Amino acid sequence: MKKVYSFNSELFKITGVQKVVMDVHHAVRDDYDAKIVGTVPFEKLHKDLKIGKNEYVKLRSPFMFKNSIVIVHERKFLMLFWLLNKIFFQNIKIVYIHHNMLFGHKLTTKLPEHIVAISDAGIKNLTEYFGVPRGHITKIYNCVRDIHPERHSVPSAGKITLLLPARINDVKQQVEIVKHLKDKLRHNIKILFAGTGPNYEKLKKAVEGDARFECLGYRSDIYDLLAKSDYMLLFSQHEGLPITLIEADMMGTPVICNDVGGNTEIVHDGKNGFIVNSWDDLIDCLNNLPQVDEKTYKKMSACGREIYEQYYTFDIFKKSYLNLLESLDE
Repeated sequence: MKKVYSFNSELFKITGVQKVVMDVHHAVRDDYDAKIVGTVPFEKLHKDLKIGKNEYVKLRSPFMFKNSIVIVHERKFLMLFWLLNKIFFQNIKIVYIHHNMLFGHKLTTKLPEHIVAISDAGIKNLTEYFGVPRGHITKIYNCVRDIHPERHSVPSAGKITLLLPARINDVKQQVEIVKHLKDKLRHNIKILFAGTGPNYEKLKKAVEGDARFECLGYRSDIYDLLAKSDYMLLFSQHEGLPITLIEADMMGTPVICNDVGGNTEIVHDGKNGFIVNSWDDLIDCLNNLPQVDEKTYKKMSACGREIYEQYYTFDIFKKSYLNLLESLDE
């Protein structure tokens, strides 16, 4: 049975990348001798990734990958694998998953023949910036496992709760969101920030004493939080194809986000949420959410679910990755 390794050096945390690492592993493990490879001891893996001890291998030598398929989730390691093949003849078939829009280091980026783009924006970044031939790119959307949630309840009594589940950092802009929205939101609008990260303490300080914002810290019960929240919010500097937006669609939770990366491939303005691209438009949108009537809200919730079922299920994802790996032997 062909060996397939999914390689990521940051398995001590959970972001969308690590979720995709696990989804790819689960998609191929029944058909291949599949292992997850990281750079930290097993005891340091994030417990919520739920990696079994028999599924994990700590990287000790790059020569362990000889004659295998390696699914690489970080650009910074592509040069290593290029050298292993070019100089040491390791016969590694590399599949690189392009998780985000990347710029810089163009001349030292050794992109392999087989690349997965997770959005149209990713394809554009690869072809226009890096000059990758379109034939080297396979588009495969990220996915979310379906938990078959109950129909999302309609907001009650004009109170609106929004959940922003993401790593607390500059890219996700949580601190900037508070800075721009402070004292400008209606009293019945509340934003919950779920997650940790380098800007967590700064965010806690920014929301102190303001009932319109709340820091929840790291939470493993995101689906429960989405079920209890009226909307999901994401207003990032840049994105790939956010897992959190797919999770919201799966749960039937309408979304407010901006047009970056693959966001608009998941959220269709006026259908399953609202697209806003300036701070003023974001403020107006949030303050007008209590006016969304029950019929419109139910339509948005149902539309999100339909988009999820059409494009973002695990079954679709699994079939696409198995087809890709099968094609490597052709």
